[in-house]
Formats: sequence, C-alpha cells, structure tokens
Amino acid sequence: MVEIIPAILTDSQVKFKELMLKLEPYAGRIHVDVADGEFVPNKTVTGYEEIKGIEAAVKFDVHLMVKKPQDHIKEWLHTYVDRFIVHAESNSPAGGDLVEIIKIIKDHKRKVGIAINPETDTDGIEKYLKDIDFVQFMTVHPGFQGGEFVHEVVDKISAFHEEYPGIMIMADGGITPETAPKLVKAGASVLVCGSYIVKSQNVEAAIKVLGESIKDISH
Repeated sequence: MVEIIPAILTDSQVKFKELMLKLEPYAGRIHVDVADGEFVPNKTVTGYEEIKGIEAAVKFDVHLMVKKPQDHIKEWLHTYVDRFIVHAESNSPAGGDLVEIIKIIKDHKRKVGIAINPETDTDGIEKYLKDIDFVQFMTVHPGFQGGEFVHEVVDKISAFHEEYPGIMIMADGGITPETAPKLVKAGASVLVCGSYIVKSQNVEAAIKVLGESIKDISH
C-alpha cells in the first residue's frame, strides 16, 4: 500500500494554520517543510511553535532543510512529532555530525530518515542505513513548492530499491498523476505531495486522483 502525504511549506503562521485545517480532514499524516534560508534559498516558519499551538489528530513528518539540524532538533523534541528527516548534504563541520543527530532522534523514540537532493549520490548514505528508518529522495530541487520534477531520480530510486529492497523509500516533490506511477514502479512506497494537493480546489479529490493513478502498480 502506497501512502500519499500532503506537504506544507510556508513562511506565514496564518497560512500554516489555514493549510492545516484544509488538509487535516483528508490526511493521517502531514509533511512539514522547514527551511532556514541558508541550506535552501527559501525561509519558512520554524514549525515547532506552530505545531505546539495546534490541536491536531494527524501525525507529522518534519523535513529539516536546514544547514545546522543540530540547532533545530532540540526544540522539535519538545513536540509530539514522531518522524524527522535530515539531509545528507547538511553533514559538515558546521552542520553537525549526522550520526550523532540520528542517535539523538532515535534515543527520543522517534523515527528518522535521510533526505538526498537530486544530484547527491546514494553511496554517501550507506553508512547511515543501519540506523535510519527510511530514505527520502528529493524529486525536485528543494526549497520551494512547485519545482520541476527531476526525471533522473526515478532511475536512482530504482537502483537503490534493487540494492536495498528492505528500506522504505519516500519520494518528495513534483508528485502528480503522471509522475506518481513512475515513482511507485521504481520502488517508492511513500509519496510526499505539496503543490498538486495544496493548490487544488478540492483536497479530497486531488488525493483520490493520485491514489487512482497508482492503485494497480506494484514494485
């Protein structure tokens, strides 16, 4: 069963709450994009203050598109978010040791995944695979909703899935009824979808159309 998770990316607290209300009735989980304006050009709300102030029945994925995840994760661990995504590309002296950040998240009984940008080679994340719960492939260049789908990532997902069939694969960005089947065939079992769902006039219908596009596909 493939899971479709709607995504929120905004720099407005008001818009964040509006999107939450719009998506919550139709989603069991919502993906919150957090950007610091350094790791990616865009800057969003911090996210943790907004989630602390919301009574929601949904679960959350928090995608840290930030240069220094170690500076953000401490606040997030005071929320009820149960799943985090950190970028392989943020592993640097400035960004902190991802092994340590992953350990902190796991020690707090949360799940954690590694995200990789379209141009990042999967060889660089092999050392983390035994300690993480999933890998998130960016199928657009991160930072903005509505980015152009990077078709080359489909082959990368397929090769990774063949080598590591037991690892859950998420695909994030540019998800439409045209791209979703390609990603599921390649091995993705979770699709993170922003623009197609959020900008639709009917969230329920948009999710249903995406679901219909992949209903008969198996890996």
